[in-house]
Amino acid sequence: MLNLTINFKDIISPLFYLITMVLCFSIKAQPKFKPPEEIILLIGQSNMAGRANLMDKDYEIIRDAFLLDSMNQWVPLKSRLNIHSSIRKKASMQRFNLGYSFAQEILTNNDIKTVGMIVNARGGTKIDQWVPGSHYFKEAIRRCQFAIEDQGKITATFWLQGSGNLGDKDPGFSIYFEKLKSIILNLRKELSNDQMIFIASELNKKRPENEDFKKMLDRLNTEIPHGASVKSAGTSTYDGTHYDRRSLEVLGKRFASKFRELYKNQN
Repeated sequence: MLNLTINFKDIISPLFYLITMVLCFSIKAQPKFKPPEEIILLIGQSNMAGRANLMDKDYEIIRDAFLLDSMNQWVPLKSRLNIHSSIRKKASMQRFNLGYSFAQEILTNNDIKTVGMIVNARGGTKIDQWVPGSHYFKEAIRRCQFAIEDQGKITATFWLQGSGNLGDKDPGFSIYFEKLKSIILNLRKELSNDQMIFIASELNKKRPENEDFKKMLDRLNTEIPHGASVKSAGTSTYDGTHYDRRSLEVLGKRFASKFRELYKNQN
């Protein structure tokens, strides 16, 4: 009599092998993600973290723009940008960031093909908390080093800080400028890019000392190679300190304009 007993192992083993081979082929067939080669570091206090209200459209992904997340992985860029900061305050405080409109502007004009961003800001900080050797400086370097493992480079650093130092007894903010200069030079050294672009934004504060602060930042344009400052004229705040959303969008585009100018001079 014919034996019709079926050994399921004889069926499952070849089937498992076939499925495994198909999966392996699929994984190998997928193109490897290429990390962005042009990377921007955004640091500073609350205005760089972004405190303005978000709109629905700010959650849309910007094509060819990437953000380094808290697991040091590149993810598609969308708001909220400072949510992955390793030094941020509570999540609910992280809102619209000027980096969003910067990315839109710089990619729309095809100045660069892809852009990566590392946003590591914290509100309420003073410049002494950012000088070389400080925890915040080290964190910026640490996250950048993860980002540049695959042949990337930190092309530029964007800086928006100063509200915490306006009350300093520092005529002409000369001490502040020397500390800022030290930050720039040490970032370039630590990140192996002596031509790293550095752009800082003015504040929008209706205080007499802010006029001196603006003059000090203007020195970046003449005294720091590959350095520049962005003007705050025509912007506004919603509380006397924090830029509103429209103004952060404007500043992002101004950063893009300055970046474009300095980037083209290097290439």
